Amino acid sequence: MILPTVAEIRRANAAVDDNGYLLLTATRPVGPYLAWLWMRLGMTPRQVNYMSIVLAAVILWLAAAGGAAGLVWATGLCFAWQAVDVSDGTMARALRIRDNFGGFVDYSCGMLIVAFLPLCLGIGACLAPDGSLGGAFRAFGLAPPPPVAVLAMGAGIAVISLYMRLINRVLQIRFGDSLSEPDKTGGGAGAMRLAREVLKNLETIGGVQAIAFFASAVAGMIELAIALYFVLYCLIFVAFAASVYRNYGNRRAYL
Repeated sequence: MILPTVAEIRRANAAVDDNGYLLLTATRPVGPYLAWLWMRLGMTPRQVNYMSIVLAAVILWLAAAGGAAGLVWATGLCFAWQAVDVSDGTMARALRIRDNFGGFVDYSCGMLIVAFLPLCLGIGACLAPDGSLGGAFRAFGLAPPPPVAVLAMGAGIAVISLYMRLINRVLQIRFGDSLSEPDKTGGGAGAMRLAREVLKNLETIGGVQAIAFFASAVAGMIELAIALYFVLYCLIFVAFAASVYRNYGNRRAYL
C-alpha cells in the first residue's frame, strides 16, 4: 500500500471546518504531519484514538495528583492531546476510511476531558493550593474560603458542562437539531455572533479553555481561574436553559 504524502493529506483535509475554535484551529496544521508519522509507524486511526485516551488519562492523573507542577504539565499537555485528537480524523480522511466506532471512541475521549479535567484540576488545586483565590477574597476584605471550595467549584464546572452536552444530545434525538450546532446562516446581530464565538471558545478545551488554564497554572493562579470559570459556567447554564425553552418550548410535534 502506497501511503499518502503530507501534501496529499493536506488536500484531503482542505475542506475541514473547525467552526472558529481557537486551539483546534491552531493545532489543525500539525495534523497532517502527525498523520504522516502515525501511518509510517503502521498505526490506524482507531489506534490513534486509543492513544488519545491514554494521553487523556495521563493528563487527568497529573492534574489531580501531580501537585503544582502536575497542574502545569496537565494543562500544557492539553495542547498535545488536541493535536493527537486532530490527527486521527486527518488520517481517516486521507485514507478514505469511515469508522463509526472510531468516531464514537473519539467523541468518548473528548467527553472524558470535558467531564473530568475541571474536576481533576479542582482536586489538584485543593491538594496543592496556590492561595490565589484566598488572596482575591482578602483583597475585598472577605474571609478566604476553605481549599475544598475549589474542589467543589471544579466539580460544579464538570457537572454543568456534561449536563449541557447531554441535554444537547437529547434535543438532537427528540427534535432533530440542537443548540450545539454551528450557525451557518450568518443570522443575528454582529455583537450576538461575536458573543457566541467568545462563549463557545471559553467553554471548550478546543477553544481557549486549555490556554486559560495553562496560563493560570504557570502564573500560580489556578484556584482563581477555576472560581472565575465556575461563575462563567453558572451564567452560561442560565442562558442555555433560557435558550432551550425559547427554541423548543412550543415544539410539540414528534419526529
